[in-house]
Amino acid sequence: MFNEVEKEIHGNMPRYLETLMDLVRIPSISFDNFDQKFVIQSAEAVKSLFEKAGYTNIQFLTPKSGRHTVYAESLTSPEKPTVLLYAHHDVQPPMREALWNSKPFEPVLKGNRLYGRGTADDKAGIVTHLAAAEQVRKLLGDKGPNLKFIIEGEEESGSEGFANILRENAELLKCDAVVVADLGNFAKGTPSITTTLRGMSAINVELRATKAPLHSGSWSGPIPDPGQELCKIIAAMTNADGSITIPGFCDGLVPPTPEELESYKSLGMTEKIFRNDGGVLDSVKLKVSEEEILLSLWRRPSIVVTAMQVGSRTNAGNVLQDTAYARIGIRLAPGMNADRCTRLLVEYIQSNVPDGLECTIREEDGANPFVTDTSHPFFKEMASAMTKAYKSETKFIGCGASIPGAELFRKTFGDIPILLTGLEDPECAAHGENESLYVPDFEHGIVAETLFFAGICS
Repeated sequence: MFNEVEKEIHGNMPRYLETLMDLVRIPSISFDNFDQKFVIQSAEAVKSLFEKAGYTNIQFLTPKSGRHTVYAESLTSPEKPTVLLYAHHDVQPPMREALWNSKPFEPVLKGNRLYGRGTADDKAGIVTHLAAAEQVRKLLGDKGPNLKFIIEGEEESGSEGFANILRENAELLKCDAVVVADLGNFAKGTPSITTTLRGMSAINVELRATKAPLHSGSWSGPIPDPGQELCKIIAAMTNADGSITIPGFCDGLVPPTPEELESYKSLGMTEKIFRNDGGVLDSVKLKVSEEEILLSLWRRPSIVVTAMQVGSRTNAGNVLQDTAYARIGIRLAPGMNADRCTRLLVEYIQSNVPDGLECTIREEDGANPFVTDTSHPFFKEMASAMTKAYKSETKFIGCGASIPGAELFRKTFGDIPILLTGLEDPECAAHGENESLYVPDFEHGIVAETLFFAGICS
């Protein structure tokens, strides 16, 4: 069966690639300051793909934002397992377009990589699900699994309405397992199943000292500089080694098991590989030792300033600015709680504002960390399928990123297997400029998911 599946999928790869490229051409950025008509257009394009494939019960599940989640199903028999297949059709902004080597929404194939925003994160996940479902239907017909698809439209902007969608449609979405195709492989050609995710939250902070900007020569000195004061507050949140100083912030942190530590060690991460993959400058010293790189990424919290503004860089002048702004993101390790840690961060900032400056803080929705139990037979089946498809041993890994839907699926469906897969790799530049997809692994991913569907029905 494997040779037959592999040959059939290889022959269809030009069509699958063209389908992916059509989706990438739609700039479906789900942030409010971008035109949301393209997110609607993207949802309609995904819906059309399901209609052309002959699926049933196709519909939009729409949150208050209006960014459609697309649902479809292909049901065979109540006796067969039901798998819910997740991906998302919205994307990140292109960031600094001048740094792209090609236009972000005009996909370009260069060698073995397809470039364009959303190629790896996460429109390839949509096509992987569609292609694997097509293949297993062709292979097994009504002897295959029941497949339900849920393609979200606002994952990148925080999945604000996704909890309500799951809660209100729990019966429609009821399943025996979930496959979330929104993660990645440890390296190109190394199939990986993610078992832990860091949680996340963010706040927006503004400090104000005056009613308006002032001439720096006439007014600076007596009046506190909001930019400097905000920098001092942020700098005091971490020690020299990057550990967080906020009291109680790391309480409840769950350490990795000996088995997990051994698994991390087997991946062969080195400082050289990490530096190369991250584009770290030679002169920059890492905050952790080589042995702690993966622990730091997957099992420890971090604080990152994701945006900062004091005046305008393009119109800088000799001005004492009235305000300073920063967006501060936090990544949370297993055992931590997003609401609690956000509250501690807010309280820390409020208690450290100097000299009576006015402080305004706006909190964003957060997501808790996620840990999954890999003892369910479906994990063994997926690992086996991926090993065959990639012709390389499947690795169980952690991930420093967050997928809000993972924990929401658990809350909705209980203790069912939630398999986190995907096609990102260290070179894909997801969320950055020149995002790309490694096409050989795109093909391997389709083969693996097809074999998984067949395996759970054998």
